[in-house]
Amino acid sequence: MMDGPTRVFVANGSPKGEYSLTLQHTLYMLGQEDAVEWRIAHIGEALSPLAYDRDWLARVVEDIAWCDAIIWTTPVYTMLVPWQLMRFFDLVRDLIGDMGKGQVFAGKYATSMLTCFHYYDHLAEEWLRSTSEDLGMSFIEGRTADSEDMLKAEHRASMRFFMHEFLDACRRKAPVERKSAPLSGLPSPRFTPSMPQMATGAVTPAPGNPVPRTVLLTDEYRQDGNLSAMIDVFIAAYPHPVEVVNINDFPYEAGCHGCLRCELVGECDRKDGFQQFYADLVNTCDVLVFGMNTEGRYLKPVWKLFLDRSFANGHRTSMMGQHTCYLVAGRLRELPNVRQFLEGKDQVGRENSMGILSDEYEDCRQLEMLLQELAGRLARAVAANYQKSANFLGLGGIKIFRDLIYSMRGVVRDDHRFYKERGLYDFPQRNLSKQAFNVFMGAAFMFEPVRLQAFERMPAMYIQQHKRIVDSGEP
Repeated sequence: MMDGPTRVFVANGSPKGEYSLTLQHTLYMLGQEDAVEWRIAHIGEALSPLAYDRDWLARVVEDIAWCDAIIWTTPVYTMLVPWQLMRFFDLVRDLIGDMGKGQVFAGKYATSMLTCFHYYDHLAEEWLRSTSEDLGMSFIEGRTADSEDMLKAEHRASMRFFMHEFLDACRRKAPVERKSAPLSGLPSPRFTPSMPQMATGAVTPAPGNPVPRTVLLTDEYRQDGNLSAMIDVFIAAYPHPVEVVNINDFPYEAGCHGCLRCELVGECDRKDGFQQFYADLVNTCDVLVFGMNTEGRYLKPVWKLFLDRSFANGHRTSMMGQHTCYLVAGRLRELPNVRQFLEGKDQVGRENSMGILSDEYEDCRQLEMLLQELAGRLARAVAANYQKSANFLGLGGIKIFRDLIYSMRGVVRDDHRFYKERGLYDFPQRNLSKQAFNVFMGAAFMFEPVRLQAFERMPAMYIQQHKRIVDSGEP
């Protein structure tokens, strides 16, 4: 047991600083506890501009060294923590070596307090947990909250229990299971392709059909890495012109700071032109190819900056019904949450991804053939206007957004218009025919003979309409 108050460092990842909704949750929980002392660092606010105060960061490192426990307090941006908090980890890793505090995180207890509308919040917590564990910390499962949860007495009771348990575990030095496997740190095998060949089965548009506009967004191009080589093979195999855009080249003013000006006014608060840049490239293309390097537990940080800033498009999915694919350099098989992020992004956005291909192949020829096949499959899917079926990742995510946008439709008018025009307000209670069916059947099923007859006839009735299509052979 430790003597004296438990010292807690609150790492506020929200760019809104003291106006963070998430921060209020953490402050409430700490304020209900005895024998606790805390310090707060507004990390998201301080690290939003590209330029930052190195002396401020050094003081933060001193606060980390001072504390017994850390609460990662942050909203969820684009299925993860904001770019600013991800950036913080990178900057601290560089600084602690210079300060001689290389083990500043080791042995401390950590947890998270996240607020969002429960849209892929599990990926954000898993990233925080695995990153904390990589730094030698004992991470205890955190909490996630909707915006109004704290206003409910029963929720506050659970918040108090959670914080008391966390601090008690810290004081007792309770054992904590490590959930994530350590990263191997090994690079992918070197990819040295032969002269690229056209993909078998690649197609060109039928006469009179326009050539699809294809944009390839990447963090590496025409360099000496595997990703550049993958891109070269893919472009050589793809039958249409490809416009390559390196996202490192954009002059970002700062990260997204969650001000919602884009939702309320229709324009981004940043003045660097990213909103127009994104619209011109992404919202107007037919095919979008992503070339991505992994780094640590995620992609290269510039992708988080890019994706967070893309919220200037609101909750409107810019590639709905169009086609994508992903070329990834790095140990993606060690990063299942990154793959799930890409799959979820595709599914919720209805992007029709034709594949996620990494460079983890010892046989260069095999990777080369896979790239060529992916290019051909993408081209064929575009020509056929193939639409993927939605799975749980897509249906669950879009229903969260559906309910959110409908409940705020008077404020987020552009989002509301988008969802209404595309039929995304698929509330079951609005289907009058199904309501009538359930009223009739509800009355009939009050009688046991009717239920028994339905049980006997159900198998044939369930497939009746589908079987008719199968048997008729109609297209």
